[in-house]
Amino acid sequence: MEATPSPDRHGAMRHVFQMAPSWWQAVMNEIDLGLCVVGRALQVVFANEVARAVLASRALGEGRLNLPDRGDQLRLEQALYEARHRGLRRLLVLNGHSGRLPVSVLPLPATEGAELALLLIGKRQLCGALPMQAFAREYQLTGAEQQVLVALCDGDAPQAIATRHGVAISTVRTQIASIRAKTSTDSIRELVALIAQLPPLQSVLRVADGA
Repeated sequence: MEATPSPDRHGAMRHVFQMAPSWWQAVMNEIDLGLCVVGRALQVVFANEVARAVLASRALGEGRLNLPDRGDQLRLEQALYEARHRGLRRLLVLNGHSGRLPVSVLPLPATEGAELALLLIGKRQLCGALPMQAFAREYQLTGAEQQVLVALCDGDAPQAIATRHGVAISTVRTQIASIRAKTSTDSIRELVALIAQLPPLQSVLRVADGA
């Protein structure tokens, strides 16, 4: 187990990120992926708003990651150590009360003499509500077509969508055909792949600052 860094060094590293230009922090907070810069002993040097929101339910306290699952904690510590000292990249799927959490652990160049790694948290869903709404406006989808598209991206089959909305399967198939025609896609697979490539749009609502 690594020794906890001194408060002075940890505070100095936080100062480096806090003094970054305001536009840099604004860019990090517009990204709909959790980005977390981690130092020794799982000390969080910087976390964007998405990371703080996601990690708040996984014991992010006093500026340190302390996962509820001991096995996850050890795996994450090992991955971060290997990223900082050996330049290795790892993909982990962590467990927790709120479900599985995929994360990538990536090495970062040393900053101000500190050994850092990047914790990149996987997307919370295939496509967020705002990108989906913007996509629907771009291709002039109806409200019903947007609902069908959301269900397809959630993995629902046309019959399940019809049952949920209380309509005939033929109605859902007609809506899917209309969506494909408007978006110039040849199949549901291609349509979902297009949605998966949409750039994220963050909500204008911001979470309160955390650790």
